Amino acid sequence: MHTNKNTAIINKSKSYAGVLTGDITDSQSYSDEDFRNILAALNKYLSNYAKQYDGHFDIYRGDAFQLAVNQPQYSMHIAFGLRLALKAHTPSVDVRISVAIGEAHYRPKEVKTGAGEAFVLSGRGLDTIKPNHLAFHSNNTELENKTQLLTRFADTHVSGLTQTQSETLLAYLQASDKSHENIAALLDKNRSNVSRILNASNYKLVAEYLEYMKHAIVAQ
Repeated sequence: MHTNKNTAIINKSKSYAGVLTGDITDSQSYSDEDFRNILAALNKYLSNYAKQYDGHFDIYRGDAFQLAVNQPQYSMHIAFGLRLALKAHTPSVDVRISVAIGEAHYRPKEVKTGAGEAFVLSGRGLDTIKPNHLAFHSNNTELENKTQLLTRFADTHVSGLTQTQSETLLAYLQASDKSHENIAALLDKNRSNVSRILNASNYKLVAEYLEYMKHAIVAQ
C-alpha cells in the first residue's frame, strides 16, 4: 500500500475509496431562499473537493449527499472542510457526515448507487450517527477502534465552534502559507485578532488530528 499527495491508495486488485455520506441538520427549519442558498454552497464545496481529491458526488432527497474520493487518506480533511465551510456560511448550518474507507465501486455520475464496503459502512453509519455529527468507519477493526474516541472528541469540538471560528480555522487548514499574517490577509482581519480566534479554536490540535487520521488510513 502506498500513497502521495496526488495519488490514490492502491491495494492489490481492490479499488479503495473514501465515501462520505451526509445530510443537512434541521434542513426543514430554513426558508426556501435560505435553503436554496445552502444547497448552492454545498454543491460548490463538494465540487471543489471532488476535483481536488479525484472524486464524484451526488446530492439527493433534497438535503442528503454522498461523495466518493479515490484519495481516501484525505476523507477526514474533507469532512472537516465541509462542516467548517457550512458553519462559516450565512446562514450558518451544520451537516452530519459518516465517513468510511474501503473497497468501493461506483459510476462517476451515479455515486448514490455505488456498492462495496465503503458505501455500506458509510450509509449505515449515517443511519446511527445521531446525536453526533461526525463518524469514521472501516472494516479494519484495529483502525476503527483506535480512531473512534479521537473522532468523537473532534466532532464535539467542531460542533461548538462559532461562525467566525469556523471561517478562520478553515482558512488556516486550507492555506499553503499558514502564518497568522497570511491568514489575516486572506480574511482581511487584524493579525492579533486572527491569532486569538485560532487559539480559541484549538487549531493546532485540529491540524494534528487530521494528520493523524491521514497517516492512520494510509498505514491500515
